[in-house]
Parts: sequence; C-alpha cells; structure tokens
Amino acid sequence: MNKKIILGTLFFILLIFILPLGQSLLFATHSTGKIEINQKINAPYLQNSQQELMLVFFGYVGCVKVCTPILHQLDDLYDSNSFKPYKSSVGFNFINLMPELEPLQPDIFAKSFNPQFRGVYLPHKELMNIDRELGVFFSKNLTAPGEIDHSDNLYLVKREKNGTLVLKSIYTMHPLNHDMLIHDISELLKEK
Repeated sequence: MNKKIILGTLFFILLIFILPLGQSLLFATHSTGKIEINQKINAPYLQNSQQELMLVFFGYVGCVKVCTPILHQLDDLYDSNSFKPYKSSVGFNFINLMPELEPLQPDIFAKSFNPQFRGVYLPHKELMNIDRELGVFFSKNLTAPGEIDHSDNLYLVKREKNGTLVLKSIYTMHPLNHDMLIHDISELLKEK
C-alpha cells in the first residue's frame, strides 16, 4: 500500500509540476516574444495619430507595477540613437483603460514619460470593444480598489495609404527587445 501511495504522489508531482515546467521551458526557447498578425482593425481612437506606424500600449494612469516600467522602456527606446531615424514615422499611443478619470489625465500621464507620447482617453462604451478587436484583457482588481489587472502587450499598427489601420505585430516579451522592434519598424517603413 505504501508503494501505491508513493507512486501516486510521484505521478501527481510529475503531472502538476514537472510537465508544465517542461512545457514552459520548451515554449520559452521557441518563443520570439512577437506574434505576427497582419489584420485590419477598427480603432477610431488611433485616427488622430498622423504617423505611418504606431506603437500602442493599453494601461491606466497611475499604474506603477506594469505601465510605469514599460513606459520607461519605451521612452529609452524612443530616445535611443538607433531609433532616431524612425522617430518621425512612429508615434506612441498610451490607451487608458480607466474611464473614471478626467479625459486629459491619460495624455498628461503619457507625456510625463516622453513629451512626444500621446495619451488617449476612452469612455466606458468604447473600452468594451477593445477586448474584442485587439484581445486586450483588463478587469478591476478584486484585492486592490482603484487598480486594474491588464495585459501588458505592445501593439505595432500600420496606417495604409488609404487610411486603413492594420495590426502588424503584438510584442509579448518583457523587457522589450529593442533590436527586434527597430528591425520590424525598419522593414515596415521600407514597404511603400
């Protein structure tokens, strides 16, 4: 009987801990941190951006755990010498996920990281369509009132000559791979 318990316990440990760990390690070695999409999107909140390419991040004003570190990384990228040739063609949009704020607050928050960043306020109704259109996850944090749990992906969007917006890639790796992003931007800007 003790052998059955020991074997059962070992099987349980294998099933619960070791198999998922092995799968995660296998996936991590094959993951590039980028998902290529190339799909038209309906994102009227991006129409005010004038650049051909847009980096888009969804978060909320005051988020210190996720948004602040990522916005600092993007500021470093945006101000780097390797990004300088693309700066005029690539805009950055911070889309606020908390509609309870004053409409000007997202722009003030985004510009506190870089004056060229743009913060976008969306009312509650428009926010409800984001998850369907772009797969953005967000919900109220159940343990910390005033905070939102949200996905931390960076989206690369291209404006076609006819004005259509096309989601080109979603970047999931943190810290952000600056070289990969700059390479992708360079390749997209070559497409004319």
